Amino acid sequence: MSYTLKSLLKVSVAAASLSLLAGCATQAHQDLQSQIDESMQMASEAQSTADSANAKAELAQDNANKALGDASDAQQTADSAKAMAQQNAKKIDRMFKQSMQK
Repeated sequence: MSYTLKSLLKVSVAAASLSLLAGCATQAHQDLQSQIDESMQMASEAQSTADSANAKAELAQDNANKALGDASDAQQTADSAKAMAQQNAKKIDRMFKQSMQK
């Protein structure tokens, strides 16, 4: 083979190698971008799930606070009823003692 043909063959092999490497790099970049896009989608879904869970937790907290307020109101009503019942019992007892003295 002549020197020019050998040089041309070497340049052709080098060009083919570079083309192959460029093609692989492009495919690797596309694969990497695809993985990044998939990861971003998963992160977005996870954030959405977390936001939904947070909203439900806040609603549950609000409901618990309302229930606590209702329970406090019920306790006050029960305490008031108990005090009134004790007053009535004392009045009845006094009336009974007065009626027995006559």
